Amino acid sequence: MAAEILLSSEQFVKSVTSISDNVAGKYLLPSLREAQEVGLRGIVGDTLLAKLKAEAAAGTLSGIYKDAVDRAQYYLAYTAIVELTSKVTYKINNFGVSKSRDENLDVVGAEELGLAQAYWQSKADSACLDYQHWLLQNRAQLPELTASACDRIGANLRSAATCGIFLGGARGKVIRNYCKRGSRR
Repeated sequence: MAAEILLSSEQFVKSVTSISDNVAGKYLLPSLREAQEVGLRGIVGDTLLAKLKAEAAAGTLSGIYKDAVDRAQYYLAYTAIVELTSKVTYKINNFGVSKSRDENLDVVGAEELGLAQAYWQSKADSACLDYQHWLLQNRAQLPELTASACDRIGANLRSAATCGIFLGGARGKVIRNYCKRGSRR
């Protein structure tokens, strides 16, 4: 089995967020993996993500590809925290789902957990928006950024939010081909 390549690290996530240094990698690494393999893949597409991971694995990450990874760091960190909040709050074991109680620790309820997730999700959404703009501005230097990925990014820039409400999509909007190497936003 090939070694796993993560484009961010536990140390970075802990350094830019308010999570405890004691949070175990057992919880943080799966959250970071999910942020990369689901969230980031949904932004950059399979081809560019594979290129970034290959460059990182080979130790040859430089130029525009290093910039692409560097600019994704905050998105990855914030998205990992959104995933992490449920993982550390609720545990699945042989007798069901449980949460820890301690005499000196008060575990938040579902409503407060939702508020914490919404806070970190809004930060992830903001970082994602900045990253998507940067990707489109630099698409000529990123041949692995496929037309499909550019179209998906463009659609998100017209109507994107992480919520349970449909915000209208592209209806009534001018559809542009964001991947044409000379097109403007």
